[in-house]
Amino acid sequence: MSKGKVLILEDDVVLADQIALVLKRFTYDVMITSNSDAFFDELRVFNPDVILLDVFLVGSKLNGIEVLKHLKTNMDLNYKVIVISGEVSANQVQEIRSMGAYHFIEKGSSFSTNQLLLHIDNAITLKRQEEEHIGLQIEYINLKKQFTRSFPFIGESPAIKKVREQIHKLAEHGEDLFLLGETGTGKEVAANYYYISSNRFGKPFHTLNCSALTETLIESELFGHVKGSFTNADRNKTGFFEECSNGVLFLDEVTNLSLISQSKILRAIENKEIQVVGGPMKKVNTRLIFASNANMQVLSHPDRFRRDLFYRIEGNIVELPPLREREEDILLLVSFFLTSFTNKYNINDQLDLSTLKKHLLSYSWPGNIRELRNFCKFVMINEKNITNNVIIKHMNEKINNKDAQRDMENVRYVNMNNLKESMTEYERDYLIHHLALNSWQVSKTARSIGIERTTLYKKIKQFGITLMPESTD
Repeated sequence: MSKGKVLILEDDVVLADQIALVLKRFTYDVMITSNSDAFFDELRVFNPDVILLDVFLVGSKLNGIEVLKHLKTNMDLNYKVIVISGEVSANQVQEIRSMGAYHFIEKGSSFSTNQLLLHIDNAITLKRQEEEHIGLQIEYINLKKQFTRSFPFIGESPAIKKVREQIHKLAEHGEDLFLLGETGTGKEVAANYYYISSNRFGKPFHTLNCSALTETLIESELFGHVKGSFTNADRNKTGFFEECSNGVLFLDEVTNLSLISQSKILRAIENKEIQVVGGPMKKVNTRLIFASNANMQVLSHPDRFRRDLFYRIEGNIVELPPLREREEDILLLVSFFLTSFTNKYNINDQLDLSTLKKHLLSYSWPGNIRELRNFCKFVMINEKNITNNVIIKHMNEKINNKDAQRDMENVRYVNMNNLKESMTEYERDYLIHHLALNSWQVSKTARSIGIERTTLYKKIKQFGITLMPESTD
């Protein structure tokens, strides 16, 4: 098996043959050239690891220093150049080294083939280490591009720019992150943006939806278990905390965790250790991303979220704005979704999106970005030619369907025989609707419907509306 390739550029044919003979004996592949023209003809084809280069090339268009300059300036491959020459000045040696030559060896009585072999071997080792490092860098960059394509954080509105900046700072400083936002606002995209921005990118990254698991399973999934620790524990299991040690663990809908589980998470954060179910304590170094569609009042309520855990992450909370507060971004998102689906469904579009903004904003998009994406997908699947009129048609249908749904809901008010009772029920439902729309924040709801906060409180009491304890403000 060859130890590497060596290309010799030497006008002394006898010396070149002697060196080649030694190198071949030590299982190197060797090619000899005697002038710069032949050298460059063979360079790309032979693709050497090491170049042995003479400085004074009699009868050559370029001398060795000029060849070295050309290699440094115009060639994009990682060649290791060892210069072998005699009678060069100190300035020339300095110039040779400044141009990136790996080593300089003098011809003459001090020349040693053993030393030459050692330098060639070391040069090839260095070259392969550098190429491995470059390969890892390229793999890292490609992985980051893949993540960015899969989870693009689209938006240029001031609100979303602020969010990106907050997330990037937390990731850069190695802090945990807590994402708050309504359903469909892009918490998964934001979590991946954090991961891409952190120095833990490329290390393990897992997502766990806390609302989908029972208390026992959550403990097992987070911290792992040992065989026989509970019914059906027929083998040892490594938990996500341990799997993501030195990486990132994304806990979605974390407010569904019990207070006991939350306390164990807090201990893992503060002490960097976990208690394996039925097993030992283990040290971990896991970075955490929490997410919830609850609001700040839920987090600050001790019956839903531990106060000590809340205080631990309070400064790391980032709130994702709903789509209705990101008017500047809606056209960017529509353009991205339609382009994505065009590739999948092979449909040509004829759109002037800038004229559609008014129509797109005429709807509140309660499902946020997820609802907008599904709308775009529905249009692409059901239409062959996507034009402005087609988009407007589907928007009108969506709004009309929403209105029809409201009309159906309104039938019960109309069918009530008592006017006062009907108006009372309608006003109560109206307030509940807008309280929910504003995350059950009384002050925010009062501003949005144009009444005083104290007035809204009186009506809430009057109509017997039960607020979640965490929703008052």
